Amino acid sequence: MTDERHLIGRRPVHQGNYKWAIYRMHYGLDFLSQSISSIRDDVDKIFICYSLQPWVVRDKVSYLGDEIDMPNNPENIEEYLKIYNDDPKVHCFRAEFNTPKNQFRQIYDICCEMENTTPNKVLFMEPDMVYQKGDLSKMFDQFKKSTNDDTMIPAMTTYQIELWKTFKWRVPQRERTGPVIWNIDVSPEFKTHLGPEPDGGSLVIYNDMKNYNFGFCFNSLTMYYKHLTAIQFSSTIADSIPSQEWYRDKWTNWTPDTENLEIAENYKYLIKRAESFEMPEQMSDQMHGQI
Repeated sequence: MTDERHLIGRRPVHQGNYKWAIYRMHYGLDFLSQSISSIRDDVDKIFICYSLQPWVVRDKVSYLGDEIDMPNNPENIEEYLKIYNDDPKVHCFRAEFNTPKNQFRQIYDICCEMENTTPNKVLFMEPDMVYQKGDLSKMFDQFKKSTNDDTMIPAMTTYQIELWKTFKWRVPQRERTGPVIWNIDVSPEFKTHLGPEPDGGSLVIYNDMKNYNFGFCFNSLTMYYKHLTAIQFSSTIADSIPSQEWYRDKWTNWTPDTENLEIAENYKYLIKRAESFEMPEQMSDQMHGQI
């Protein structure tokens, strides 16, 4: 694991016929190994770009009327990622950012500079996103099936199945961008917004596949940290301000009758309540019985 920021400025000299996956992460190790396993056979290289600092760094955070100490790297990310030290397909490196805007593009550039090449397709993932095995390969094939000339599709994404607390409950279907595959042959100068979605201009095609998002299923310590970081940085990055009571009232003390589960203070109604969910058998088996 290395800090590759010193490489910025070098330009790759050739393009290879490669498919890459790039993860951005600051927290959320619970499902990373399942996520990587779900796409490993479909890509040539996997990059994990991790940061140890949130976008906004402060010693204290205002939470439920008190000024409390802000946790620091509660998951000990670097120690965990050592499991990939000898994995030839996975490369982990650290980079720090103070905004999510166009962050995926910056990470992509670092990866190209490290490899001295560019891929044809690149998948941007979060560590809590998991595909059913084989689906990513089908998405790559869809670039060709959707049109006679696959270079006409700039990017492709999937709708998400957002699990809620356990694998038995989910958030009702909503339009949230999941992992995005960028077609570098078409969009070599792509830019991204707060996530992997485009920052204006590029058309993203929604595939019929689904990916599973386990971002509401983290362990309680990680979910607490996730909530505190959202409180800390949301106003600075012009994101929706989270409800101070969300972690305590909506997540920790959740029951099937709990309503208004969206974390954003002004948009709680966007998730009226969780729905019961039966995960397909193949996906259940893939997740190693962690239900």
